Amino acid sequence: MALNLDMTFYSVICELGNCYYTPEIDLEQMSLARIIGEVRDGQLEKVRAVLEFNPAEGWCNDVTGDVLSAAFPGDADPPEPDWSDYRDERVDARRAGISTVVAA
Repeated sequence: MALNLDMTFYSVICELGNCYYTPEIDLEQMSLARIIGEVRDGQLEKVRAVLEFNPAEGWCNDVTGDVLSAAFPGDADPPEPDWSDYRDERVDARRAGISTVVAA
């Protein structure tokens, strides 16, 4: 099986007691629809952040608010994550001084 890292993946950060963890999810199941479904169904609890990233292109976004809004569409106030939003301070790989190789 060939590994394709030039696609968008989603990862979740949850809280358990006094520590944060990332639930184990198979690489091919790191899709937005699956993450939204698992949050809505209660499979993922105490979600603190949902990250959207593409390793080949070297970018990452915090999409926590979008995922919570999609998981709880009827809620006027979806659960608010207790997480810092660094969206305005995003640094891509080039600005961070990391070299990336992207196949076209």
